[in-house]
Amino acid sequence: MKSLLQRNRTLLSVSQVAILWVAVVLTAFEVAHVTYLCRDHYARLAIAERDGNRLKAEYGKSILELSTWGSMQRIEALAREELSMENPIASEIMIVGRLSSGGL
Repeated sequence: MKSLLQRNRTLLSVSQVAILWVAVVLTAFEVAHVTYLCRDHYARLAIAERDGNRLKAEYGKSILELSTWGSMQRIEALAREELSMENPIASEIMIVGRLSSGGL
């Protein structure tokens, strides 16, 4: 009777070791897979950060260009060149008073 009980315990421990061994091997494969995924996501993050930095630089250049297009010196130069405008002299300036509140 004791030998049958010992044999069952031995079989039980061998099956437990086999199950644990399979679990360890599967865990090792999963660790390798997760490591691959981590590296892949990190590479994608690096690409996204590089693209983000490029877009920020492009945005900065666009803002600078926009402010250049609207600068006072450029508008004055265009007014002089294309519209033949010039600054008025003192005798050409007329000061207009406010309208009374009674009408237009």
